[in-house]
Amino acid sequence: MIEESGFASITPEGLRLVVVPTDPISDYERDGLDWIEQYFNPGGMFAEVFAASPRETGQRRAHGMTIMGVTERGFRATLRELRPHIVRAYGGFWPADLVVGNRVPGVPVVVSVHDTNPKLLHRSVAHADLVVCVSQAVATCVQGIGTAPRRIRILPNRVDLDVFRPIREPDRLCTVAERFPPGRHILLVGRVDAQKNQDTLIRALALLPEDYAAVLVGRGDWGPYLELAEEVGVSQRCFWVESVPNSELPLWYSWCDCMCTPSRWEGFGIVFLEAAACGAPIVTSDIAPMNEFLTHGVSAYLVRDYEDPRAIARAIRRVCEDEAYRRALSQGAIQAAQPFDRRAVDRLEMAIYAEALRLRRWPMSWIRLSSAAHLARRAKSVPSRVARRVKRIVSA
Repeated sequence: MIEESGFASITPEGLRLVVVPTDPISDYERDGLDWIEQYFNPGGMFAEVFAASPRETGQRRAHGMTIMGVTERGFRATLRELRPHIVRAYGGFWPADLVVGNRVPGVPVVVSVHDTNPKLLHRSVAHADLVVCVSQAVATCVQGIGTAPRRIRILPNRVDLDVFRPIREPDRLCTVAERFPPGRHILLVGRVDAQKNQDTLIRALALLPEDYAAVLVGRGDWGPYLELAEEVGVSQRCFWVESVPNSELPLWYSWCDCMCTPSRWEGFGIVFLEAAACGAPIVTSDIAPMNEFLTHGVSAYLVRDYEDPRAIARAIRRVCEDEAYRRALSQGAIQAAQPFDRRAVDRLEMAIYAEALRLRRWPMSWIRLSSAAHLARRAKSVPSRVARRVKRIVSA
């Protein structure tokens, strides 16, 4: 039983959560993700979960939750109707703007930030009750826009170690191998974007022996990269795969000779965690957050000059051709993934939600803020006492 001051006591079975994902749920479904229900309701903590977003249309039930389209203007009214115990935005940009700008008194707002890209980090984040960051690198960026450190919590990405594990059975690995010519295969997993640095990998491929090939998995416009591959003479050694179902990714990570996604920036980089759990030898950039959970020479080859094709090519050759080094990285990667087991991270997330629920003990601050804002809208100019009052409440 959770006791709340000013509210009727509630049991965990009665908890309601509203989430605002960055993308429509259909995008997750299209990518073959099979952990949607677990992701939005860790440990089954909530009896009801509503994915309410302007990017959804209509209403349907799927993945243990109600998915519903709402307008930005109607979002606050929807919250009043659903009466959630917590509202969660996934993304520090428009989702954060929506939930912070339409908060309901007494309902804590939690915002997740997954990226260090400043374009995806709005100042509305600083006004959430709790801000969940996937890495210390993201937390540093969040503090930089004025978020009080006491409101920041670190929650890393998670990996299901029952699914993402090394696969050794030759007959299963052949289902991937038979799709490509023999040789050494470099696997890049990531959406088609400058962030993932596909261009440097393609240029590095031109410096590698002819038996090396790149398998690039990700959605987006491959046009410019096809042109680049043609220009540097490796078009016949590049293979483009739009997507791989999440359940099949362990096969690909286990099959490849090297997983190389030399990202220019990341919020966390879940693909590296998944690859590590499968024992894939990893080559990536020596930047936060990857170097927060991967160690150079122990669990990955971390490249400082990740914009230099020669440095990427050297790293790939070392990982693929030095068998002892390759085995050491593989074993180190598996160990590096263990702390991020889904069950352990789920428990951390549930503890953050429990903390947010305790914030409902003090709903009057936001009631006072709402009243002050209402008075300010009615006045031609904001009285100084109201301005001081709003400032005091927001900074509390």
